Amino acid sequence: MVYLGSKHRYHWQAQNVKVSGVDDMVLLSKISEDAITDNLKKRYMDDYIFTYIGPVLISVNPFKQLPYFTERELEPRLHHPPLRWQGLT
Repeated sequence: MVYLGSKHRYHWQAQNVKVSGVDDMVLLSKISEDAITDNLKKRYMDDYIFTYIGPVLISVNPFKQLPYFTERELEPRLHHPPLRWQGLT
């Protein structure tokens, strides 16, 4: 809760950020370059490479193989033609 003068206002942002950070940075209690960098670093260290900030998705290169795109996920897509709109240029 945030106290402004004599009025009480509820603060909707995260006060106790979990060890691996928040998955949507609009929930950070402070929005600053340091807070954003710290959150991305926490998530990177726990192999969470995708983080939102509102409707924007941020992806951090993990520099290692992660289980997101294994052969099982990629194989069905290898034999499909490209999207229709790609050939319209």
